[in-house]
Amino acid sequence: MFIPKSVTPCTQLTDKQTKLAKKIRSLKMMANDPDYDTMDSGFESLIEDMQEHLIKSIHKTAITPPKPEGERRTKDDEYWRTTVEVKDGDGKTKRKDVRCKTKPGLYTKLYNLYIGPGTLQEIFYSWHKHREEHEGLNYRTIEREQQRWDRFFAPSALAKKRIDEINNFMIEDHIHSLIKKHDLKPKEVDAIKGILRGTFHYALRHKLIPDDPMPLVDINKAGCAASTPRLSKDRVYLSDEVELMKIMIDRELKASPHSTTALAVALLFLLGLRVGELVALRLSDIDWTDGTIHIQRMEQKGKNGIIVVNHTKKKSETGNRILPLGDAGIDIIQRVLAINERYGFQDEDYLFLGEKGERIHIRAIDNRLRKFCLKAGIEPVKSAHDIRRTVATQLYRNTHDIELVRKFLGHSDVQTTWGYIVDVDAEEEDRQRTVEALKGFGLASDRKITPFRKTS
Repeated sequence: MFIPKSVTPCTQLTDKQTKLAKKIRSLKMMANDPDYDTMDSGFESLIEDMQEHLIKSIHKTAITPPKPEGERRTKDDEYWRTTVEVKDGDGKTKRKDVRCKTKPGLYTKLYNLYIGPGTLQEIFYSWHKHREEHEGLNYRTIEREQQRWDRFFAPSALAKKRIDEINNFMIEDHIHSLIKKHDLKPKEVDAIKGILRGTFHYALRHKLIPDDPMPLVDINKAGCAASTPRLSKDRVYLSDEVELMKIMIDRELKASPHSTTALAVALLFLLGLRVGELVALRLSDIDWTDGTIHIQRMEQKGKNGIIVVNHTKKKSETGNRILPLGDAGIDIIQRVLAINERYGFQDEDYLFLGEKGERIHIRAIDNRLRKFCLKAGIEPVKSAHDIRRTVATQLYRNTHDIELVRKFLGHSDVQTTWGYIVDVDAEEEDRQRTVEALKGFGLASDRKITPFRKTS
């Protein structure tokens, strides 16, 4: 296997130099971010000045300016020139010539040699911070990505390597070692690759690397642990389980008449919302004349804790949608408002409020669903996302219109919607057909078995 040798300048940065390098990298990324319009001449000049200041504190070899045009000069005399002491992939020290026709260009080349775009870990954290602040992701998604990074990348040499020196072979070696060490399943391998894809795409988008190595990465999943199949009946609420959940909700409302959480679960079974959308609903989202509700926000975990963001601020605007409530939905909302008024609950105009009158969070719904499932004897315990699949399946079964289901769920891609349609009956029919097709080999229960005897 051929792996290109990296070239690293022989230098060690001080804390002050490292801090300045990070600031320059941040400004460069901002300048190359399509979402910002900041690259005017003044901004570019600021970066160049900071670059020159940093390199002068690092680079100790003389820099030779070009000879004036009026003097006799060779082609080499037209350049700003210097040399850098570097170590190649074998650890051998040598001198590398660096030249450029402009002074800022030379300092940029020296910056790229000494500092570079940053390590894989540094770029991952920049990408992760960007996702948390601008993509409106659920905080659980952010936490899972961070946990995977901490487990599979943070302790590795790959994470400390400059991102522009990493190639597809290095990535393949690292992932294959993870598969062997942690006995990973294919789904976990895909999640790990997803983190790398996002990080390298972010680096490419900000012009930190010339090429993205991820399309060339080829992972052999033959060594992965076998995935545990999940039966269709465990991915949705069956009709009898839905009835049991209705009973649990009624019991909860009788035992705790101040609880709007139980009614939130009821609305989930009606609209199939993302649980983050559910807890962000407001009274102002309801159009009583048309009998609709505007889904336009979602709860997420930000730098300052759990917050609510608008769908229109996210990358995907398909979550921003208007859904019909129907008589059942109107009844649930009216019951919620009656509870809030009776107990004096108020938190802006959020609908679902806890015992202290504050907006409930995703965790409250998760805990209540788990409690309901355990009390109703529903095993394995099913989630809010399983309710979403249940609603999607029912809507498709009654309409056979996948585009209608896509819009109702707020998906941007219909292929995602197909993944929510679960046909429990078809799976059961397939099992029965298999049993019928193979039952011809059944043994009669009253047949006497004569042991085989070895003949001479």
